[in-house]
Amino acid sequence: MSEVFETNEIAYRACILYEAVRRTPVKKAYKNMKEVKPNVEYWDFEYWYYRFSNGQHDLNHDRSKDPKSLGLSDMPIDVVDNIVGYLGLVDKLAARKVCRNMRAVIDDQKSKFGKVELIIDGTSCEVHFEDLGIFHYAEENETYSLETFQKTVSLKGDHSEAAVKEFATVINQPKWSFEDVTIGLFSEECYLVNERKSILYLNALLSNHKIHVDRLIIHADTMETLATILPRFETDHVVFQWGWYSDDAEKNWLEVIEMDQWKKLTKCELTNLPKGFPIEALFHVRECHFIVINLTEEHLLKIRDILFTSPDFEYFKISDEKDCDSREEFTVLIDRVMGAHAAYDPLTKVYRIENSKDYIQISVENLMFYELSIQKIRS
Repeated sequence: MSEVFETNEIAYRACILYEAVRRTPVKKAYKNMKEVKPNVEYWDFEYWYYRFSNGQHDLNHDRSKDPKSLGLSDMPIDVVDNIVGYLGLVDKLAARKVCRNMRAVIDDQKSKFGKVELIIDGTSCEVHFEDLGIFHYAEENETYSLETFQKTVSLKGDHSEAAVKEFATVINQPKWSFEDVTIGLFSEECYLVNERKSILYLNALLSNHKIHVDRLIIHADTMETLATILPRFETDHVVFQWGWYSDDAEKNWLEVIEMDQWKKLTKCELTNLPKGFPIEALFHVRECHFIVINLTEEHLLKIRDILFTSPDFEYFKISDEKDCDSREEFTVLIDRVMGAHAAYDPLTKVYRIENSKDYIQISVENLMFYELSIQKIRS
């Protein structure tokens, strides 16, 4: 019997018509059909079942004459725009590959996404677009392997250049913004030339428009990285963690603190503040955490006389990595500098703000190293 349905299309359709007229549920009807025609495709069975159920009983109908079904790309632009507006970054990246019209709609739509990352570490690179990870590993003979959750392929070229290009293509979209952008370049001192090569290549690929991001996080071994990348972004929060390998740190810092992007910051987190860095260049931000090797009396004088008079300042935390004999020594230095003004009470560590009910609370903690916390309390 099954041979009849395999070779005779009319008999096959008649069997489906019988089930449709009897109003057999579609799943049960398909199961019945599978018993006599095991290789029947559901999409084909479903087409004839619903056609017959709608009263179109012509067994000789030619499917090729049916009107073309409309796809997503055939919909009105405003409908498509509304649909893709609900997609996340990973889905939009996939949808951009459907066709030019779809890509144009997605690229023209203002969108804000979560976290994106570029991590370059020696012979491996990682690119993360929210929960999508793309991994590049250097191989011999000027090749690299590209690994995603779907596949692993070997390609010609430089692994770091491929990763940087992949990352730049996404963050370059003029109407896209992000919550977090992380750029991490981790290398030993002998590989600093590779860090410079990667950051200059990324800088060359980025467009002239400012990339909007809530928080920019940079891990690097040189100050040049921050000086090169910061002008490309529009952000009010920077996290910068760097090593000690740069010989021209002072030159790069002086360049950074004159940038408009730096002056617009409201939050800042820095490690390894360079020797001689003008601490007052941080006093325009609302919240700040930085690490120094030796918190000096000069630093404290500037905090007392400049920072405390800033209307924008809310909270500063300063971590001092130097070896200190005791908490008492650290506290005595703070009390001596702050206590030069009558506004300071060494018992409560409160500094009163002139002509205001607000005050500044100072506290000292000894965790991994000494931390000085300074917080403005508003009444």
